[in-house]
Amino acid sequence: MKECSHKDCNLEVFENSNKCILHCEKDDWIPKISNEESKNFFSKIPILSPECKTKLKHFWYIFKQQITEDKVQDFKNIIFPTNAELELKELENKILKFNHCKFTDIFYFNGLNNVQRVEFNSCIFGKSVKFEYIVFKEDFLFQNCVIYKDAELLFKDINFNGVVSFIKTKVKSKFTFTQVRFNDIALFNNSEIEDLFFENTFFRKEVNFLNMKLNCVGNRETARIIKDSFEQQNNIIEANKFYALEMKKREEELEEDIKKGKNFFEWLVFKIHGISSNHSQDWTLALFWIISLTFLTSFIKTIDSNFSQTIEKIGLSFILISIIFFININISNSKKLYYLICGLVYYLIYAVFTKDFSLTIFSNLINPFSIMTGKEELNFGILLYKITIAYLIYQLIISIRQNTRRK
Repeated sequence: MKECSHKDCNLEVFENSNKCILHCEKDDWIPKISNEESKNFFSKIPILSPECKTKLKHFWYIFKQQITEDKVQDFKNIIFPTNAELELKELENKILKFNHCKFTDIFYFNGLNNVQRVEFNSCIFGKSVKFEYIVFKEDFLFQNCVIYKDAELLFKDINFNGVVSFIKTKVKSKFTFTQVRFNDIALFNNSEIEDLFFENTFFRKEVNFLNMKLNCVGNRETARIIKDSFEQQNNIIEANKFYALEMKKREEELEEDIKKGKNFFEWLVFKIHGISSNHSQDWTLALFWIISLTFLTSFIKTIDSNFSQTIEKIGLSFILISIIFFININISNSKKLYYLICGLVYYLIYAVFTKDFSLTIFSNLINPFSIMTGKEELNFGILLYKITIAYLIYQLIISIRQNTRRK
């Protein structure tokens, strides 16, 4: 019989392949299921044909034969099919190493008792993979691995007692930790994650997210954990980014409360805070609002002095207020270039219609000292403007401070 063409393997070839049953491709072993079905893979397992069951049974029989009495079990370049449930008593109290392995279908690592050190290095996962109800006595390394899109990497009811590392791992889908305890250092450095989700997860020692690329946080707890990690390292700039995400998630929670008829005023405060300065993170946004509202108020003062009919004053003022607020709210937290373009457009329109090219009215209004010491007679509109500008100036100062402060 021919031997497997894979390096350092002396097993017989499998069927028409030039490789053994461990190293041959297995793309046609498992029935294809839709992306929608794969999202519910924990409760739905594909129906296997008798031929497929025979292949799987043979695969795991050969795999178990490779397990030795040695403490370290090193599995290299193996292409794994689905396992439904991996319950191999032979692997207990072992150090498991999976190097350059490929997991072609849904895979479960559940209920492995007394597992020592586990390493996944440069492995590929084509479908979802799940770790559940496991106590890892020593280190758990999941490095340089790739989880494909539409899959999921899930850790549930896990106790990590050693160092945990996901360095340089790419998760192109959802990465979930629920009811997980990290009792030693956890490293996510240089990882790329589409959607990270922590729930009832506890870190007893340092956790490092340096240079992690993250597109989405699943909930407020996730953003808070990452923010807290950067704050403990005195990395205030990165911490502020996740503080803003934490506030955004809180706002989403309040929006759900609004649908239930509660927490309206708290939602309103969060909304204003986000629109005005991105929760004290964007000083350019606060400055843009200061300039915009000062142009608006200057324009209204000009209208008030040039029109005699009250209905005309109210009508024009209402139109201007509606336009300015509509534009500003819609470009808030977008590209800073939009703030500059809108600011220039506001100036040109203001200057042409008021003839105040030197911005005399504008400068007197925006003067922060006049807000506090001005003795001119106030009407309600100017009072409201001064209160608003005082709030925005405060947000401007806080936002600048947030991005430059040191502990």
